[in-house]
Amino acid sequence: MDDPPSLKRSHGSWLREEDELFYEQDAEQHKEQAERNATMRERLLARKRQKEAEPIEEQKVPFEEFMQVKAVGTKTGVEDGMPPWFVMRPHIENTVLRLHEEMLDFMNFMSHTKEEVRARRAWVQTITDACRSLWPSCKVRVFGSFFTGLSLPNGDVDMAVTDVPGKPANAMKMLVEHLLAAGEISWLEIIESAKVPVAKMRSQSCGLRADVVFNQPDGIETSKFIKERMKEYPQMKPLLVFLKYFLLQRGLHETYGGGMGSYLLCNVVLHFLQRHPARRDKRIYAATSLGHYLFDFLKYYGQEFKYETTAVSVVNGGRSFPISERSSGKGKGKGKDKGKGKGKLSLCLESPSNADIDLGGAAFRMAVLRNLFHHGFHCLCHLMVSKSSPETSMICPLLLDPLHPVITDRYKLMSEQPVALPGLPRAADRAAEEAFDAVVTAVGADDNEDEQGGEPLRKKSKKAQPEERADDLAEPSEKLVEEEDVDDEAALLSWIED
Repeated sequence: MDDPPSLKRSHGSWLREEDELFYEQDAEQHKEQAERNATMRERLLARKRQKEAEPIEEQKVPFEEFMQVKAVGTKTGVEDGMPPWFVMRPHIENTVLRLHEEMLDFMNFMSHTKEEVRARRAWVQTITDACRSLWPSCKVRVFGSFFTGLSLPNGDVDMAVTDVPGKPANAMKMLVEHLLAAGEISWLEIIESAKVPVAKMRSQSCGLRADVVFNQPDGIETSKFIKERMKEYPQMKPLLVFLKYFLLQRGLHETYGGGMGSYLLCNVVLHFLQRHPARRDKRIYAATSLGHYLFDFLKYYGQEFKYETTAVSVVNGGRSFPISERSSGKGKGKGKDKGKGKGKLSLCLESPSNADIDLGGAAFRMAVLRNLFHHGFHCLCHLMVSKSSPETSMICPLLLDPLHPVITDRYKLMSEQPVALPGLPRAADRAAEEAFDAVVTAVGADDNEDEQGGEPLRKKSKKAQPEERADDLAEPSEKLVEEEDVDDEAALLSWIED
């Protein structure tokens, strides 16, 4: 019996006609792909031969290009990549001393101007007046970086309101409603779910921000502790100002993002200074500059510190001890080290106010921070070994990016903000109205003096002035501050001190 026509042998195979057609088309496609692959291999081979023919020097990426911070933002206010604080000192050949001088220049450049301090003072007073109008017996205190003098130009003002009845969440809502009605704020956020509930707000008149907490005096005590240590260690301020920007430009300056917050960074620097050899030897202290301190800091936390086995305390002069003592102590640290996974790098640093609290536990990106300090150490090594030219900056662009908006927009921070809600008064309109009222008051006073021939009548204020409290840090004192004669930032800040 003959086979069916569809299964007859064709070209030595027992395939149906439609299958033979499929295999023929597939073979043609494979042939075309093979030709394309061969062409691509020839091009890649030609490129490889071309690179091998080039000089070796041209293939290497310059060290500075590899290590420097990637430029962000515009080139406003920066010429030829030089930072605006840079002062050329060709007479200083020693790179460590040039680094010392530039760190001081950088600190001065980033310090608040008199106008910025006055604006913050007015912003604090606005919030203080609002709080006292709502709770006459409350106390308003300034704490945090503004209190210690470490505030960034774009930083906010931390304020604590104590002796307020009721729940903090309700008090925050009452305060922001009062400020909104007065047209004082342009933006606000109330975070009730945080460990410490906070009200974040921005001034409508100058754009400054404030974080306000209620019935939480802990921040005041920690700020006093840091300020006392800064008097004991004068190197802390320039080191902290630089390191805060060093972390800020890399997004590692916020605790909620796993970075190193301001308070943790203060304690980290404090521990470093407490164990530095210059602390115990006067001759070493006299020969140690800020350049040495920065170099040693980056080396210590980038290479030398044993994160896996060492815990740190900064009270009573500071000490380092085995981390096992903390975990094996009777009830000490119980439950505080949760979230530190096995093998995950972390920094164990006891809180100065409560040894049971591990401040470093929140910095869950400690491995990235250690690598960053390691990177900065090698950057300084390169600058010192290569003997960087006096015409170039020691901290830009390898450690800081001079084109970062925080630097280029240094003097463009304060500006009037749009109103939070339609219909609210604008800051400029309020200022013009107050100026007009002042003129009317002056004219009325002159008329009263002429008519009565005696002392001019004083126009009563529309709002009853709150009673002055001597124990309130937020209340400025005319005896401490004479605004027209002040030439020093420290004098302007004196009204928030005890």
